[in-house]
Amino acid sequence: MSGGVMRLALRETHAAFGATLGVRRGWEVPLAYGDPEREYRALRAAAAAFDRSARSRFLVTGPDALDVLRGALAGAVEELEEGRARRFAVLDGEGNIADLVLAARTGGAAYLVSGEPERRGVLGEKLRGAIGDGFEVRVDDRTETTCTIGVAGPGAAQCMAQFVAEALPGRLGPLHCAAFEFHGFRALAVRTSDTGEDGFELVLAPAVASHLLGTLRSAGVALAGAEALEVARVEACIPAWTPDLEPGLSPAEADLDVLLGIPGGREGRILAAFLLEGPAAPPGTAVTDDAGRTVGEVRSSVAAWGLKGTAGLAIIDAAAAYPGAALAAGGARLLVAAKPLYRRRTEGSARW
Repeated sequence: MSGGVMRLALRETHAAFGATLGVRRGWEVPLAYGDPEREYRALRAAAAAFDRSARSRFLVTGPDALDVLRGALAGAVEELEEGRARRFAVLDGEGNIADLVLAARTGGAAYLVSGEPERRGVLGEKLRGAIGDGFEVRVDDRTETTCTIGVAGPGAAQCMAQFVAEALPGRLGPLHCAAFEFHGFRALAVRTSDTGEDGFELVLAPAVASHLLGTLRSAGVALAGAEALEVARVEACIPAWTPDLEPGLSPAEADLDVLLGIPGGREGRILAAFLLEGPAAPPGTAVTDDAGRTVGEVRSSVAAWGLKGTAGLAIIDAAAAYPGAALAAGGARLLVAAKPLYRRRTEGSARW
């Protein structure tokens, strides 16, 4: 850690593979391995591997683990069966989203909870704060002692079967998890992706993760950096804490209440998808209606290579956020669009 910036355990591995490193969301991460658009095209056409280790990882174990998760997370935690994973929210005292997490039930009383990179402290405090008197439970922060490697794309299952664990894709449906061995080392796999493609996230020890990335790279699997992954995320309309949700939206404003099965809270505006006739607009750019009134602001905006234009997410007054609404941002025409902007319509596409 240097100057408040966290470093990945595999930093030197990425540098050796030709990555350009830069700071995103409080972590120094690979931005690209040469050509971000080429990395994006590999993700959309075949498969790409990438480092997701900046996401927090907490292991919650013990007879009272379920009660801790009930106290910390918003959503039907009790419905999370062994071998399954599910998305939940952490809410603050005002009912706003404070973190988005993926919880995987890896055993009868064991859960792996993974959250947004910059919200690690919030998630840890929420989990530990839910430990009641007399509880038999442990909350272990595994963020710096493990790595998460993602593999996503229409060829992700084939890539996993050929180079990682032959039987694994057949064992895992969307949002299922399972332990497996990679070259004799124990690891955890969750079938999920935030790219709009089928995908897997693998939690491994750092040395094993480095070996895995090297194995995939040697086999010709593309490595993707943060710039390519950000385009894929925005096209799939999956919100990130920075810049989409901070300083906190209600579940209804974030358009996540129905998806997560939680109360919506404050209404009146919504995180909507858009297409923009112009270059990407910086976060905070005002969104205006045809009368010049401000009705929202841009949160995410990228040159969306798969859509051959500019796309993003903006928080917009609900009355002006219906698909097809013509607005403006930064002097360019903005068209509100239905979510997601990109989805591969084939069986096996991961459920976020």
